[in-house]
Amino acid sequence: MPSAPGVYLHLDQAGKVLYVGKAKRLDQRVRSYFQVSRERDAKTDALVRRVRDIDYIVTDSASDALVLENQLIKEYRPQYNIRLKDDKQYPYLRISTDEPFPRVTVVRNIAADPARYFGPYTDVAAMRETLKFAAGAFRIRTCHLDLPDGTVARPCLDYQIGRCSAPCTDYITQEDYRASVQRMVRFLEGAELEILDELRTEMQEHAAGRRYEEAGEIRDLIRKLEKTTSRGRPVSGVSGDCDLCGVAREGEDAACVVLRVRGGKIRTSDHFLLTDKLESDLEAFLGQLLREYYSRAGEIPGEILVSHPLGDTKAWEAWLSERRGKKVKLKHPLRGARREAVELAHTNAAFRLREAGLHEQVRARKVTPADIQLQEELQLHTVPETIECFDISNFQGKETVASLVYFRGGKPLKSRYRRFRIKTVQGVDDFASMAEVLERYYRRLQDRGEEPADLVVVDGGAGQLSAARGVLTRLGLHSVQLIGLAKREETVYQEDRTIDLPRACEAQRLLQRVRDEAHRFAITYHRLLRDQRTTHSELDLIPGIGRMKKLALLHRFGSVEQVRRASPDDLKEVRGINQHDVLRIREYFSRGETDAEEPR
Repeated sequence: MPSAPGVYLHLDQAGKVLYVGKAKRLDQRVRSYFQVSRERDAKTDALVRRVRDIDYIVTDSASDALVLENQLIKEYRPQYNIRLKDDKQYPYLRISTDEPFPRVTVVRNIAADPARYFGPYTDVAAMRETLKFAAGAFRIRTCHLDLPDGTVARPCLDYQIGRCSAPCTDYITQEDYRASVQRMVRFLEGAELEILDELRTEMQEHAAGRRYEEAGEIRDLIRKLEKTTSRGRPVSGVSGDCDLCGVAREGEDAACVVLRVRGGKIRTSDHFLLTDKLESDLEAFLGQLLREYYSRAGEIPGEILVSHPLGDTKAWEAWLSERRGKKVKLKHPLRGARREAVELAHTNAAFRLREAGLHEQVRARKVTPADIQLQEELQLHTVPETIECFDISNFQGKETVASLVYFRGGKPLKSRYRRFRIKTVQGVDDFASMAEVLERYYRRLQDRGEEPADLVVVDGGAGQLSAARGVLTRLGLHSVQLIGLAKREETVYQEDRTIDLPRACEAQRLLQRVRDEAHRFAITYHRLLRDQRTTHSELDLIPGIGRMKKLALLHRFGSVEQVRRASPDDLKEVRGINQHDVLRIREYFSRGETDAEEPR
Protein backbone atom coordinates (compact mmCIF):
# COMPACT_ATOMS: atom_id res chain seq x y z
CA MET A 1 0.00 0.00 0.00
CA PRO A 2 1.33 3.47 -0.86
CA SER A 3 1.69 6.11 1.86
CA ALA A 4 -0.61 8.50 -0.03
CA PRO A 5 -4.21 9.68 0.25
CA GLY A 6 -6.83 7.61 -1.51
CA VAL A 7 -9.72 5.18 -1.33
CA TYR A 8 -9.55 1.48 -0.44
CA LEU A 9 -12.07 -1.29 -1.12
CA HIS A 10 -12.50 -4.53 0.86
CA LEU A 11 -13.69 -7.40 -1.36
CA ASP A 12 -14.95 -10.89 -0.52
CA GLN A 13 -14.09 -14.19 -2.21
CA ALA A 14 -16.49 -13.52 -5.09
CA GLY A 15 -15.04 -10.05 -5.71
CA LYS A 16 -18.05 -8.24 -4.22
CA VAL A 17 -17.27 -4.92 -2.53
CA LEU A 18 -17.89 -5.20 1.22
CA TYR A 19 -16.64 -1.81 2.37
CA VAL A 20 -15.32 1.44 0.88
CA GLY A 21 -13.20 3.80 2.95
CA LYS A 22 -10.95 6.84 2.51
CA ALA A 23 -7.61 7.61 4.15
CA LYS A 24 -4.93 10.27 4.30
CA ARG A 25 -2.38 7.44 4.21
CA LEU A 26 -3.59 4.22 2.70
CA ASP A 27 -0.87 2.02 4.18
CA GLN A 28 -1.56 3.00 7.79
CA ARG A 29 -5.34 2.86 7.51
CA VAL A 30 -5.57 -0.52 5.78
CA ARG A 31 -2.92 -2.06 8.07
CA SER A 32 -5.04 -1.14 11.11
CA TYR A 33 -7.76 -3.60 10.03
CA PHE A 34 -5.42 -6.59 10.24
CA GLN A 35 -3.60 -5.81 13.48
CA VAL A 36 -4.76 -7.57 16.65
CA SER A 37 -6.29 -4.95 18.95
CA ARG A 38 -8.46 -5.08 22.02
CA GLU A 39 -10.29 -1.97 20.85
CA ARG A 40 -11.55 -3.65 17.70
CA ASP A 41 -15.14 -4.80 18.08
CA ALA A 42 -16.66 -8.13 17.03
CA LYS A 43 -18.47 -6.65 14.04
CA THR A 44 -15.23 -5.33 12.54
CA ASP A 45 -13.75 -8.81 13.09
CA ALA A 46 -16.68 -10.24 11.14
CA LEU A 47 -15.90 -7.89 8.24
CA VAL A 48 -12.18 -8.72 8.29
CA ARG A 49 -12.87 -12.48 8.25
CA ARG A 50 -14.76 -12.04 4.96
CA VAL A 51 -12.07 -9.93 3.26
CA ARG A 52 -10.16 -11.89 0.58
CA ASP A 53 -8.79 -9.02 -1.52
CA ILE A 54 -8.13 -5.29 -1.25
CA ASP A 55 -8.18 -2.73 -4.02
CA TYR A 56 -7.20 0.92 -3.78
CA ILE A 57 -7.17 4.16 -5.80
CA VAL A 58 -4.63 6.89 -5.04
CA THR A 59 -5.87 10.51 -5.16
CA ASP A 60 -4.10 13.88 -5.16
CA SER A 61 -5.60 15.01 -1.84
CA ALA A 62 -7.81 13.96 1.06
CA SER A 63 -10.69 16.04 -0.34
CA ASP A 64 -10.43 14.19 -3.66
CA ALA A 65 -10.52 10.92 -1.71
CA LEU A 66 -13.73 12.07 -0.04
CA VAL A 67 -15.36 12.79 -3.40
CA LEU A 68 -14.25 9.46 -4.84
CA GLU A 69 -15.42 7.58 -1.73
CA ASN A 70 -18.85 9.11 -2.10
CA GLN A 71 -19.04 8.06 -5.75
CA LEU A 72 -17.94 4.48 -5.06
CA ILE A 73 -20.37 4.06 -2.15
CA LYS A 74 -23.25 5.15 -4.37
CA GLU A 75 -22.06 2.81 -7.14
CA TYR A 76 -21.40 -0.36 -5.12
CA ARG A 77 -23.70 0.19 -2.08
CA PRO A 78 -21.41 -1.90 0.19
CA GLN A 79 -22.95 -3.99 2.92
CA TYR A 80 -20.76 -2.62 5.73
CA ASN A 81 -20.87 1.10 4.94
CA ILE A 82 -23.21 3.40 6.79
CA ARG A 83 -26.39 3.85 4.78
CA LEU A 84 -29.77 5.50 4.93
CA LYS A 85 -32.53 3.32 6.37
CA ASP A 86 -34.98 4.84 3.92
CA ASP A 87 -32.88 5.47 0.83
CA LYS A 88 -35.48 7.25 -1.25
CA GLN A 89 -35.33 10.32 -3.44
CA TYR A 90 -36.50 13.30 -1.41
CA PRO A 91 -38.36 16.11 -3.21
CA TYR A 92 -37.02 19.54 -4.18
CA LEU A 93 -38.62 22.80 -5.22
CA ARG A 94 -37.32 23.69 -8.70
CA ILE A 95 -37.57 27.25 -10.06
CA SER A 96 -36.85 27.31 -13.78
CA THR A 97 -35.00 30.64 -13.86
CA ASP A 98 -33.74 29.93 -17.40
CA GLU A 99 -37.26 30.32 -18.86
CA PRO A 100 -38.74 33.69 -19.96
CA PHE A 101 -41.58 33.10 -17.47
CA PRO A 102 -40.15 30.82 -14.73
CA ARG A 103 -42.36 28.30 -12.94
CA VAL A 104 -42.19 26.32 -9.70
CA THR A 105 -42.36 22.52 -9.80
CA VAL A 106 -41.64 19.58 -7.50
CA VAL A 107 -38.86 17.25 -8.67
CA ARG A 108 -36.97 14.31 -7.18
CA ASN A 109 -33.54 14.88 -8.73
CA ILE A 110 -31.22 17.82 -9.32
CA ALA A 111 -30.37 18.19 -12.98
CA ALA A 112 -27.32 19.93 -14.44
CA ASP A 113 -29.22 23.04 -15.54
CA PRO A 114 -29.35 26.75 -14.58
CA ALA A 115 -32.55 26.28 -12.49
CA ARG A 116 -32.58 26.99 -8.74
CA TYR A 117 -33.25 24.04 -6.43
CA PHE A 118 -34.35 24.17 -2.79
CA GLY A 119 -34.26 21.03 -0.66
CA PRO A 120 -34.16 18.14 -0.15
CA TYR A 121 -37.30 18.13 1.99
CA THR A 122 -37.55 15.06 4.20
CA ASP A 123 -40.98 16.29 5.35
CA VAL A 124 -43.11 16.23 2.20
CA ALA A 125 -46.05 17.92 3.95
CA ALA A 126 -43.80 20.84 4.95
CA MET A 127 -42.54 21.08 1.36
CA ARG A 128 -46.11 21.21 0.03
CA GLU A 129 -46.96 23.93 2.55
CA THR A 130 -43.89 25.94 1.51
CA LEU A 131 -44.80 25.59 -2.15
CA LYS A 132 -48.40 26.60 -1.52
CA PHE A 133 -47.40 29.71 0.42
CA ALA A 134 -44.40 30.90 -1.59
CA ALA A 135 -45.91 30.43 -5.05
CA GLY A 136 -49.25 31.82 -3.89
CA ALA A 137 -47.83 34.84 -2.09
CA PHE A 138 -45.67 35.94 -5.03
CA ARG A 139 -48.20 34.67 -7.59
CA ILE A 140 -45.78 32.45 -9.50
CA ARG A 141 -47.16 29.87 -11.90
CA THR A 142 -46.96 26.13 -11.24
CA CYS A 143 -48.43 25.00 -14.57
CA HIS A 144 -46.62 23.27 -17.45
CA LEU A 145 -47.40 25.75 -20.25
CA ASP A 146 -44.48 26.55 -22.53
CA LEU A 147 -44.48 30.36 -22.36
CA PRO A 148 -44.50 32.71 -24.12
CA ASP A 149 -45.48 30.45 -27.05
CA GLY A 150 -48.20 28.48 -25.26
CA THR A 151 -50.51 31.34 -24.29
CA VAL A 152 -54.23 30.83 -23.65
CA ALA A 153 -57.34 32.95 -24.10
CA ARG A 154 -58.52 32.84 -20.48
CA PRO A 155 -56.59 32.48 -17.22
CA CYS A 156 -57.06 29.39 -15.06
CA LEU A 157 -58.55 29.05 -11.59
CA ASP A 158 -55.23 29.91 -9.90
CA TYR A 159 -55.56 33.46 -11.24
CA GLN A 160 -59.17 33.70 -10.11
CA ILE A 161 -58.25 32.85 -6.51
CA GLY A 162 -55.19 35.11 -6.48
CA ARG A 163 -52.48 32.44 -6.63
CA CYS A 164 -51.02 33.31 -10.06
CA SER A 165 -50.45 36.55 -11.99
CA ALA A 166 -51.49 34.85 -15.27
CA PRO A 167 -48.45 35.45 -17.52
CA CYS A 168 -50.14 33.00 -19.93
CA THR A 169 -52.65 35.75 -20.91
CA ASP A 170 -50.22 38.71 -20.91
CA TYR A 171 -51.77 40.13 -17.74
CA ILE A 172 -48.25 40.89 -16.45
CA THR A 173 -45.08 41.94 -18.23
CA GLN A 174 -42.06 39.67 -18.35
CA GLU A 175 -39.98 42.19 -16.35
CA ASP A 176 -42.52 42.46 -13.52
CA TYR A 177 -43.03 38.69 -13.46
CA ARG A 178 -39.29 37.95 -13.23
CA ALA A 179 -38.99 40.52 -10.43
CA SER A 180 -41.60 38.54 -8.49
CA VAL A 181 -39.67 35.33 -9.19
CA GLN A 182 -36.45 36.86 -7.88
CA ARG A 183 -38.26 37.95 -4.74
CA MET A 184 -39.54 34.43 -4.16
CA VAL A 185 -36.02 33.02 -4.61
CA ARG A 186 -34.68 35.49 -2.06
CA PHE A 187 -37.54 34.63 0.28
CA LEU A 188 -36.67 30.92 0.10
CA GLU A 189 -33.02 31.85 0.71
CA GLY A 190 -34.03 33.58 3.94
CA ALA A 191 -34.00 37.27 3.02
CA GLU A 192 -37.50 37.99 4.37
CA LEU A 193 -36.57 41.16 6.28
CA GLU A 194 -34.97 42.77 3.23
CA ILE A 195 -38.00 41.90 1.11
CA LEU A 196 -40.37 43.35 3.71
CA ASP A 197 -38.46 46.65 3.75
CA GLU A 198 -38.60 46.84 -0.04
CA LEU A 199 -42.33 46.09 -0.09
CA ARG A 200 -43.10 48.73 2.56
CA THR A 201 -41.24 51.32 0.50
CA GLU A 202 -43.18 50.33 -2.64
CA MET A 203 -46.49 50.45 -0.76
CA GLN A 204 -45.78 54.01 0.41
CA GLU A 205 -44.84 55.08 -3.12
CA HIS A 206 -48.08 53.65 -4.54
CA ALA A 207 -50.10 55.30 -1.78
CA ALA A 208 -48.39 58.64 -2.37
CA GLY A 209 -49.19 58.33 -6.08
CA ARG A 210 -52.83 57.46 -5.23
CA ARG A 211 -52.47 54.01 -6.77
CA TYR A 212 -54.46 52.55 -3.91
CA GLU A 213 -55.29 49.21 -5.55
CA GLU A 214 -51.62 48.39 -6.09
CA ALA A 215 -50.82 49.59 -2.55
CA GLY A 216 -53.54 47.31 -1.16
CA GLU A 217 -52.12 44.28 -2.98
CA ILE A 218 -48.65 44.95 -1.55
CA ARG A 219 -50.15 45.48 1.90
CA ASP A 220 -51.79 42.05 1.72
CA LEU A 221 -48.49 40.48 0.64
CA ILE A 222 -46.67 42.16 3.54
CA ARG A 223 -49.19 40.73 6.00
CA LYS A 224 -48.71 37.23 4.61
CA LEU A 225 -44.93 37.50 4.81
CA GLU A 226 -45.02 38.95 8.32
CA LYS A 227 -47.25 36.11 9.47
CA THR A 228 -44.97 33.38 8.14
CA THR A 229 -41.80 35.21 9.23
CA SER A 230 -43.04 35.34 12.82
CA ARG A 231 -43.31 31.54 12.89
CA GLY A 232 -39.56 30.99 12.58
CA ARG A 233 -37.84 30.30 15.87
CA PRO A 234 -34.91 32.68 16.55
CA VAL A 235 -31.61 31.04 17.49
CA SER A 236 -29.59 32.79 20.15
CA GLY A 237 -26.03 33.57 19.07
CA VAL A 238 -26.72 32.98 15.35
CA SER A 239 -27.64 36.03 13.31
CA GLY A 240 -26.93 35.01 9.71
CA ASP A 241 -27.35 31.90 7.60
CA CYS A 242 -26.01 28.51 8.68
CA ASP A 243 -26.94 24.87 9.12
CA LEU A 244 -26.96 23.12 12.51
CA CYS A 245 -26.15 19.41 12.18
CA GLY A 246 -26.75 17.01 15.08
CA VAL A 247 -26.31 13.25 15.42
CA ALA A 248 -27.55 10.80 18.08
CA ARG A 249 -26.59 7.13 17.99
CA GLU A 250 -27.66 3.90 19.67
CA GLY A 251 -26.01 0.66 18.55
CA GLU A 252 -26.28 0.20 14.80
CA ASP A 253 -28.77 3.04 14.35
CA ALA A 254 -28.40 6.80 14.37
CA ALA A 255 -30.67 9.78 13.76
CA CYS A 256 -29.32 12.91 12.09
CA VAL A 257 -31.00 16.32 12.04
CA VAL A 258 -30.20 19.40 9.96
CA LEU A 259 -31.75 22.68 11.15
CA ARG A 260 -31.62 25.29 8.41
CA VAL A 261 -31.11 28.71 10.01
CA ARG A 262 -31.76 31.66 7.71
CA GLY A 263 -31.59 35.21 8.98
CA GLY A 264 -31.08 33.96 12.52
CA LYS A 265 -34.27 31.87 12.52
CA ILE A 266 -34.92 28.17 11.99
CA ARG A 267 -36.76 27.81 8.69
CA THR A 268 -36.90 24.06 8.16
CA SER A 269 -35.80 20.87 9.85
CA ASP A 270 -34.70 17.78 7.94
CA HIS A 271 -33.91 14.40 9.48
CA PHE A 272 -32.40 11.11 8.32
CA LEU A 273 -32.13 7.67 9.89
CA LEU A 274 -28.83 5.87 9.31
CA THR A 275 -27.75 2.33 10.05
CA ASP A 276 -24.31 0.74 10.21
CA LYS A 277 -23.44 -2.93 10.70
CA LEU A 278 -20.02 -1.99 12.11
CA GLU A 279 -21.53 0.27 14.81
CA SER A 280 -19.10 3.06 13.91
CA ASP A 281 -18.49 6.07 16.14
CA LEU A 282 -20.36 9.37 15.92
CA GLU A 283 -17.70 10.88 13.68
CA ALA A 284 -18.44 8.29 11.00
CA PHE A 285 -22.20 8.88 11.26
CA LEU A 286 -21.68 12.64 11.10
CA GLY A 287 -19.50 12.26 8.01
CA GLN A 288 -22.18 10.15 6.34
CA LEU A 289 -24.78 12.82 7.18
CA LEU A 290 -22.69 15.47 5.42
CA ARG A 291 -22.12 13.13 2.48
CA GLU A 292 -25.79 12.15 2.11
CA TYR A 293 -27.31 15.57 2.74
CA TYR A 294 -24.98 17.99 0.99
CA SER A 295 -24.49 15.79 -2.07
CA ARG A 296 -28.23 16.32 -2.60
CA ALA A 297 -28.69 19.82 -1.15
CA GLY A 298 -30.05 22.47 -3.47
CA GLU A 299 -28.38 25.18 -1.37
CA ILE A 300 -25.41 25.14 0.99
CA PRO A 301 -24.81 28.02 3.45
CA GLY A 302 -21.43 29.55 4.12
CA GLU A 303 -21.22 28.06 7.61
CA ILE A 304 -22.12 24.63 9.00
CA LEU A 305 -22.03 23.89 12.74
CA VAL A 306 -21.78 20.25 13.83
CA SER A 307 -22.59 18.67 17.20
CA HIS A 308 -19.47 16.48 17.38
CA PRO A 309 -15.86 16.84 16.28
CA LEU A 310 -15.09 15.71 12.76
CA GLY A 311 -11.67 14.54 11.63
CA ASP A 312 -10.10 15.89 8.45
CA THR A 313 -12.12 19.11 8.60
CA LYS A 314 -10.09 20.73 5.81
CA ALA A 315 -11.05 17.98 3.36
CA TRP A 316 -14.72 18.36 4.22
CA GLU A 317 -14.54 22.15 3.81
CA ALA A 318 -12.87 21.76 0.41
CA TRP A 319 -15.57 19.33 -0.73
CA LEU A 320 -18.41 21.51 0.55
CA SER A 321 -16.87 24.65 -0.97
CA GLU A 322 -16.63 22.92 -4.32
CA ARG A 323 -20.27 21.86 -4.08
CA ARG A 324 -21.38 25.39 -3.18
CA GLY A 325 -19.08 27.30 -5.51
CA LYS A 326 -18.05 29.52 -2.59
CA LYS A 327 -16.10 29.03 0.61
CA VAL A 328 -17.78 26.99 3.36
CA LYS A 329 -16.62 26.86 6.99
CA LEU A 330 -17.25 23.71 9.05
CA LYS A 331 -17.09 24.25 12.82
CA HIS A 332 -17.63 22.32 16.04
CA PRO A 333 -18.31 25.00 18.71
CA LEU A 334 -17.20 24.01 22.21
CA ARG A 335 -18.84 26.73 24.31
CA GLY A 336 -21.13 29.74 24.29
CA ALA A 337 -24.33 30.52 22.43
CA ARG A 338 -23.24 28.75 19.25
CA ARG A 339 -22.62 25.56 21.23
CA GLU A 340 -26.14 25.84 22.66
CA ALA A 341 -27.49 26.35 19.14
CA VAL A 342 -25.91 23.19 17.74
CA GLU A 343 -26.95 21.30 20.88
CA LEU A 344 -30.53 22.00 19.79
CA ALA A 345 -29.91 19.93 16.65
CA HIS A 346 -28.37 17.16 18.77
CA THR A 347 -31.43 17.14 21.08
CA ASN A 348 -33.77 16.91 18.10
CA ALA A 349 -31.72 14.01 16.74
CA ALA A 350 -32.07 12.20 20.08
CA PHE A 351 -35.85 12.66 19.95
CA ARG A 352 -35.96 11.37 16.37
CA LEU A 353 -33.93 8.31 17.39
CA ARG A 354 -36.30 7.58 20.29
CA GLU A 355 -39.30 8.05 18.00
CA ALA A 356 -37.80 5.67 15.44
CA GLY A 357 -37.17 3.11 18.18
CA LEU A 358 -40.80 3.32 19.25
CA HIS A 359 -41.93 2.82 15.66
CA GLU A 360 -39.69 -0.24 15.39
CA GLN A 361 -41.25 -1.50 18.60
CA VAL A 362 -44.70 -0.92 17.15
CA ARG A 363 -43.87 -2.97 14.07
CA ALA A 364 -42.06 -5.77 15.92
CA ARG A 365 -44.37 -6.18 18.91
CA LYS A 366 -47.62 -4.95 17.36
CA VAL A 367 -47.68 -2.13 19.89
CA THR A 368 -50.00 0.75 18.99
CA PRO A 369 -49.60 4.46 19.74
CA ALA A 370 -52.49 4.03 22.19
CA ASP A 371 -50.47 1.38 24.07
CA ILE A 372 -47.51 3.75 24.31
CA GLN A 373 -49.74 6.60 25.48
CA LEU A 374 -51.33 4.25 28.03
CA GLN A 375 -47.90 3.44 29.44
CA GLU A 376 -47.05 7.13 29.76
CA GLU A 377 -50.37 8.17 31.32
CA LEU A 378 -50.49 5.29 33.85
CA GLN A 379 -46.70 5.26 34.44
CA LEU A 380 -46.49 1.53 33.69
CA HIS A 381 -43.06 -0.11 33.70
CA THR A 382 -43.66 -1.79 30.29
CA VAL A 383 -45.71 -0.97 27.21
CA PRO A 384 -48.96 -3.02 27.47
CA GLU A 385 -48.86 -4.93 24.20
CA THR A 386 -51.40 -7.42 25.63
CA ILE A 387 -54.39 -6.58 27.85
CA GLU A 388 -56.78 -8.88 29.74
CA CYS A 389 -60.08 -7.48 31.04
CA PHE A 390 -62.56 -9.16 33.43
CA ASP A 391 -66.23 -8.26 33.82
CA ILE A 392 -68.99 -9.66 36.14
CA SER A 393 -72.64 -9.87 35.02
CA ASN A 394 -75.79 -11.05 36.84
CA PHE A 395 -79.57 -10.59 36.66
CA GLN A 396 -81.34 -10.05 39.97
CA GLY A 397 -78.70 -12.14 41.71
CA LYS A 398 -79.23 -15.14 39.42
CA GLU A 399 -76.95 -16.78 36.87
CA THR A 400 -73.90 -14.69 37.85
CA VAL A 401 -71.27 -15.05 35.13
CA ALA A 402 -67.90 -13.51 34.27
CA SER A 403 -66.09 -12.82 31.03
CA LEU A 404 -62.46 -12.41 30.03
CA VAL A 405 -61.45 -10.67 26.80
CA TYR A 406 -57.90 -10.51 25.49
CA PHE A 407 -56.42 -7.73 23.32
CA ARG A 408 -53.06 -7.74 21.53
CA GLY A 409 -51.75 -4.70 19.70
CA GLY A 410 -55.05 -2.88 20.28
CA LYS A 411 -57.11 -5.62 18.60
CA PRO A 412 -59.23 -8.41 20.13
CA LEU A 413 -57.78 -11.92 20.08
CA LYS A 414 -60.95 -13.99 20.36
CA SER A 415 -59.16 -17.31 20.67
CA ARG A 416 -58.09 -16.13 24.15
CA TYR A 417 -61.61 -15.12 25.26
CA ARG A 418 -63.00 -17.06 28.26
CA ARG A 419 -66.36 -17.15 30.11
CA PHE A 420 -67.09 -18.40 33.60
CA ARG A 421 -70.05 -19.47 35.74
CA ILE A 422 -69.69 -18.31 39.33
CA LYS A 423 -69.72 -21.45 41.52
CA THR A 424 -68.86 -20.48 45.11
CA VAL A 425 -70.61 -17.10 45.56
CA GLN A 426 -74.27 -16.82 46.59
CA GLY A 427 -76.27 -13.73 45.70
CA VAL A 428 -74.83 -10.46 44.39
CA ASP A 429 -71.21 -10.03 45.47
CA ASP A 430 -69.08 -8.58 42.68
CA PHE A 431 -65.94 -8.48 44.83
CA ALA A 432 -66.07 -12.17 45.75
CA SER A 433 -67.11 -13.11 42.21
CA MET A 434 -64.12 -11.23 40.77
CA ALA A 435 -61.79 -12.98 43.24
CA GLU A 436 -63.16 -16.41 42.29
CA VAL A 437 -62.73 -15.82 38.55
CA LEU A 438 -59.16 -14.53 38.83
CA GLU A 439 -58.22 -17.38 41.18
CA ARG A 440 -59.51 -20.00 38.74
CA TYR A 441 -58.04 -18.39 35.62
CA TYR A 442 -54.54 -17.53 36.84
CA ARG A 443 -54.09 -20.80 38.72
CA ARG A 444 -54.88 -22.56 35.45
CA LEU A 445 -52.34 -20.34 33.65
CA GLN A 446 -49.68 -21.24 36.19
CA ASP A 447 -50.41 -24.94 35.76
CA ARG A 448 -49.78 -24.55 32.01
CA GLY A 449 -46.66 -22.43 32.54
CA GLU A 450 -48.15 -19.35 30.82
CA GLU A 451 -47.78 -15.68 31.76
CA PRO A 452 -50.51 -13.08 32.40
CA ALA A 453 -51.01 -10.20 29.98
CA ASP A 454 -48.89 -7.04 30.22
CA LEU A 455 -51.88 -5.24 31.78
CA VAL A 456 -54.85 -6.71 33.69
CA VAL A 457 -58.04 -4.60 33.82
CA VAL A 458 -60.97 -5.32 36.14
CA ASP A 459 -64.30 -3.65 35.49
CA GLY A 460 -65.04 -1.67 38.62
CA GLY A 461 -63.52 0.56 41.23
CA ALA A 462 -61.41 0.24 44.36
CA GLY A 463 -63.28 -2.81 45.70
CA GLN A 464 -62.81 -4.96 42.61
CA LEU A 465 -59.20 -3.77 42.34
CA SER A 466 -58.46 -4.77 45.94
CA ALA A 467 -60.03 -8.22 45.47
CA ALA A 468 -58.03 -8.80 42.29
CA ARG A 469 -54.74 -7.69 43.86
CA GLY A 470 -55.32 -10.05 46.78
CA VAL A 471 -55.68 -13.02 44.42
CA LEU A 472 -52.60 -12.10 42.37
CA THR A 473 -50.55 -11.69 45.55
CA ARG A 474 -51.59 -15.12 46.86
CA LEU A 475 -50.56 -16.67 43.54
CA GLY A 476 -47.17 -14.93 43.61
CA LEU A 477 -47.98 -12.64 40.66
CA HIS A 478 -46.78 -9.48 42.42
CA SER A 479 -45.38 -7.78 39.31
CA VAL A 480 -48.58 -7.95 37.25
CA GLN A 481 -49.72 -4.45 36.24
CA LEU A 482 -53.32 -4.10 37.44
CA ILE A 483 -55.91 -1.33 37.15
CA GLY A 484 -59.65 -0.90 37.72
CA LEU A 485 -61.90 1.04 35.34
CA ALA A 486 -65.14 2.54 36.65
CA LYS A 487 -68.06 2.55 34.19
CA ARG A 488 -69.66 5.94 34.67
CA GLU A 489 -66.80 8.22 35.64
CA GLU A 490 -64.28 6.51 33.34
CA THR A 491 -61.83 6.81 36.22
CA VAL A 492 -58.78 4.57 36.31
CA TYR A 493 -58.04 3.06 39.74
CA GLN A 494 -54.54 2.03 40.78
CA GLU A 495 -53.42 0.86 44.20
CA ASP A 496 -52.11 4.26 45.28
CA ARG A 497 -54.12 6.75 43.21
CA THR A 498 -56.93 7.44 40.77
CA ILE A 499 -56.43 8.93 37.30
CA ASP A 500 -58.81 10.74 34.99
CA LEU A 501 -57.41 10.30 31.51
CA PRO A 502 -57.80 13.21 29.05
CA ARG A 503 -61.11 12.95 27.25
CA ALA A 504 -61.00 11.41 23.79
CA CYS A 505 -57.29 10.52 24.09
CA GLU A 506 -56.15 7.29 22.43
CA ALA A 507 -55.35 5.61 25.75
CA GLN A 508 -58.84 6.23 27.13
CA ARG A 509 -60.47 5.00 23.92
CA LEU A 510 -58.45 1.80 24.08
CA LEU A 511 -59.49 1.10 27.68
CA GLN A 512 -63.13 1.84 26.88
CA ARG A 513 -63.02 -0.47 23.88
CA VAL A 514 -61.53 -3.30 25.97
CA ARG A 515 -64.00 -2.79 28.84
CA ASP A 516 -67.04 -2.54 26.53
CA GLU A 517 -66.00 -5.73 24.76
CA ALA A 518 -65.72 -7.56 28.10
CA HIS A 519 -69.15 -6.29 29.11
CA ARG A 520 -70.67 -7.35 25.77
CA PHE A 521 -69.16 -10.83 26.04
CA ALA A 522 -70.46 -11.26 29.62
CA ILE A 523 -73.96 -10.08 28.72
CA THR A 524 -74.06 -12.43 25.72
CA TYR A 525 -73.15 -15.42 27.92
CA HIS A 526 -75.66 -14.38 30.57
CA ARG A 527 -78.45 -14.20 27.99
CA LEU A 528 -77.48 -17.61 26.62
CA LEU A 529 -77.78 -19.23 30.04
CA ARG A 530 -81.07 -17.44 30.71
CA ASP A 531 -82.52 -18.57 27.39
CA GLN A 532 -81.42 -22.14 28.05
CA ARG A 533 -83.13 -22.09 31.44
CA THR A 534 -86.41 -20.68 30.12
CA THR A 535 -86.60 -22.98 27.08
CA HIS A 536 -85.34 -26.17 28.76
CA SER A 537 -87.63 -29.13 28.18
CA GLU A 538 -87.70 -32.88 28.81
CA LEU A 539 -87.60 -33.25 25.04
CA ASP A 540 -83.94 -32.09 25.20
CA LEU A 541 -83.12 -35.51 26.74
CA ILE A 542 -84.32 -37.46 23.70
CA PRO A 543 -81.44 -38.45 21.39
CA GLY A 544 -81.72 -36.92 17.93
CA ILE A 545 -84.29 -34.28 18.95
CA GLY A 546 -82.64 -30.90 18.56
CA ARG A 547 -83.91 -27.39 19.12
CA MET A 548 -85.92 -27.07 15.88
CA LYS A 549 -87.61 -30.45 16.23
CA LYS A 550 -88.37 -29.71 19.88
CA LEU A 551 -90.04 -26.41 18.95
CA ALA A 552 -92.03 -28.12 16.17
CA LEU A 553 -93.35 -30.77 18.59
CA LEU A 554 -94.32 -28.21 21.23
CA HIS A 555 -95.96 -26.02 18.61
CA ARG A 556 -98.04 -29.00 17.33
CA PHE A 557 -99.04 -30.58 20.66
CA GLY A 558 -98.76 -27.69 23.14
CA SER A 559 -96.90 -29.50 25.95
CA VAL A 560 -94.53 -32.37 26.71
CA GLU A 561 -97.43 -34.32 28.23
CA GLN A 562 -99.37 -34.14 24.97
CA VAL A 563 -96.26 -35.31 23.04
CA ARG A 564 -96.09 -38.29 25.46
CA ARG A 565 -99.72 -39.21 24.68
CA ALA A 566 -99.45 -38.70 20.88
CA SER A 567 -99.76 -41.74 18.62
CA PRO A 568 -97.04 -42.63 16.09
CA ASP A 569 -99.30 -41.45 13.25
CA ASP A 570 -99.79 -38.04 14.94
CA LEU A 571 -96.03 -37.71 15.49
CA LYS A 572 -95.34 -38.43 11.81
CA GLU A 573 -97.48 -35.45 10.81
CA VAL A 574 -95.13 -33.00 12.58
CA ARG A 575 -92.89 -31.16 10.15
CA GLY A 576 -89.27 -32.36 10.38
CA ILE A 577 -90.06 -35.52 12.35
CA ASN A 578 -89.12 -38.71 10.49
CA GLN A 579 -89.70 -42.42 11.23
CA HIS A 580 -86.49 -42.70 13.27
CA ASP A 581 -87.48 -39.72 15.40
CA VAL A 582 -90.87 -41.30 16.09
CA LEU A 583 -89.20 -44.51 17.27
CA ARG A 584 -86.82 -42.56 19.57
CA ILE A 585 -89.67 -40.53 21.08
CA ARG A 586 -91.86 -43.59 21.70
CA GLU A 587 -88.92 -45.54 23.10
CA TYR A 588 -87.98 -42.70 25.49
CA PHE A 589 -91.46 -42.27 26.89
CA SER A 590 -92.06 -46.05 27.04
CA ARG A 591 -88.88 -46.47 29.10
CA GLY A 592 -90.02 -43.73 31.46
CA GLU A 593 -93.38 -45.43 32.02
CA THR A 594 -91.66 -48.79 32.75
CA ASP A 595 -89.34 -47.11 35.26
CA ALA A 596 -92.31 -45.53 37.02
CA GLU A 597 -93.98 -48.93 37.48
CA GLU A 598 -90.93 -50.51 39.14
CA PRO A 599 -91.13 -50.62 42.98
CA ARG A 600 -88.73 -48.35 44.88
